[in-house]
Amino acid sequence: MMRLFIALPLDRETENALGKIILDLKQKRGRVKWVAANNIHLTVKFLGETDENKVAAISEAVKQVAEKHSPVESVIDRLGGFPNLKKPRVIWAGLKSNIEKLEAVALDVDSEMQNLGFEPENRKFKSHLTLGRVKDSRDIYDLTGYMESYTLAPLDIKFDTLVLFKSTLTPRGPIYERLLEAKLRESI
Repeated sequence: MMRLFIALPLDRETENALGKIILDLKQKRGRVKWVAANNIHLTVKFLGETDENKVAAISEAVKQVAEKHSPVESVIDRLGGFPNLKKPRVIWAGLKSNIEKLEAVALDVDSEMQNLGFEPENRKFKSHLTLGRVKDSRDIYDLTGYMESYTLAPLDIKFDTLVLFKSTLTPRGPIYERLLEAKLRESI
């Protein structure tokens, strides 16, 4: 069995910019498990524990979805928390443009994965990049107060690759391995 997910990765420049934001946020009190900058991505579909025999079919489906979509340009423009900043479980950076195009990619991936026997997504697609997971919300107010007044200079981003990732959980954090990279189709 392999723990798998499908995502749109970030370019190095965006990873570095978000890494600097995480370093800034780390200065505030709060027990948060921060994501390594090179592991930040836009999750399209989490597959979970999957039989290795399905990897070829999943890969083929990911390629088919990538062929149907053009690269998507967006803007990272804010920080937030799920379910909210009063008692967040997840700290995230949000996207603000071309969300419907990103959602279309996610819906197509979900449909293809349902054809392969995976459960349909039961939550609406949320265009966010997870920066950290809150481990204890009792001492988080210094961080959340800071985030409420944080001014994020808009970061342009282009999503142009759909990736099938294998995730190996370790005590130091997950290790992501790219099993397949499928470029989104360039418009003609």
